[in-house]
Amino acid sequence: MTNATKTLALFFAATLVLALATTWGGSTPSSAAFQAELLAVDTSAVQAVQIERPSGPSVRLERTSGDWSVRPSDTSAAYPADAQAVRQALDRLPSLEVAAVATRQPDKHPQYGVDSTGTTVTMLGDGGEALGTLIVGRTRVRRPQSSSGGPSRNSLRQRQRRGTPVTYVRPPDRPDVYSIEQSLRSVTAQTVEDWRDKTIWGLARSDIRRIDLQYPADSSFTMRRVAASDTAAAPAAWVSAGDTLSQSEVSSMLRVLSSPQADGFAESTAPDDFGKAQYEVRLHLTDGSRRSIRLRPAPDARQYLAVADGLPYVVELQSGSWDRSVLRGRSALLESG
Repeated sequence: MTNATKTLALFFAATLVLALATTWGGSTPSSAAFQAELLAVDTSAVQAVQIERPSGPSVRLERTSGDWSVRPSDTSAAYPADAQAVRQALDRLPSLEVAAVATRQPDKHPQYGVDSTGTTVTMLGDGGEALGTLIVGRTRVRRPQSSSGGPSRNSLRQRQRRGTPVTYVRPPDRPDVYSIEQSLRSVTAQTVEDWRDKTIWGLARSDIRRIDLQYPADSSFTMRRVAASDTAAAPAAWVSAGDTLSQSEVSSMLRVLSSPQADGFAESTAPDDFGKAQYEVRLHLTDGSRRSIRLRPAPDARQYLAVADGLPYVVELQSGSWDRSVLRGRSALLESG
């Protein structure tokens, strides 16, 4: 037997041993073979999702007549949930794909955070029965191996920063711990406030015809959309007191006002106890209806507290964003030149 033949034989034997070890040891099973062992759930049957965390308040998402709400599991208070965030979670959880089996030994569960310190996610049916449960443990970032081909230092540093998140999970009725190549923090780390619907209202920008801005002292003004038949200005131009306003400045304002988003919720203040507003923004729509939002500075001065028509709670808004885009003087909106 020649040296080349011996080398090929050894290579074949080593490959065979590695394949058998993979098959028996379970280090890298195919995701398709193990997907059913995670959360193979028909999401159309899911009526609630329970997220239980040992290090913080548990969260419960519930579906009622097609709408989702969120509440702490230890209280009866419920709030409208961000429907898109819930849909993303429901799409994501049943499609988890196993990258490898990390261990089958129960004494190693603490190492991967899938013991009592893990977060338990349970999808529930109409009668409260568990359709699927998963314990989510630690997440680490697997850094790509550096090549010896001589990439630039900056290129190598960028690859090392990215990496791949690897999360360890375990079905509660089995000792097997699996790794999946993604982070589940968008599900497990979300608080009740994170899951809440933060949209104050949603409008098409083209439906906003006039904006009244009520400011302190005598700085209030009105701006309105005009068409070619009303004035010599370009179609869909905005004017105030006969002056044409900057299209880019108005566009920035409309982007915020057409779909304002809360940054938080002032639970300690009820809308009836809001008090005197410093600013009011009133929108007049093409169908004759109106929307208004009233604001006053929060005690920390980094936020505004705000109440809006039909909103049953007081919200928090980042003052910097609103000062830059909405609460501006008329002169800042004028067309330059």
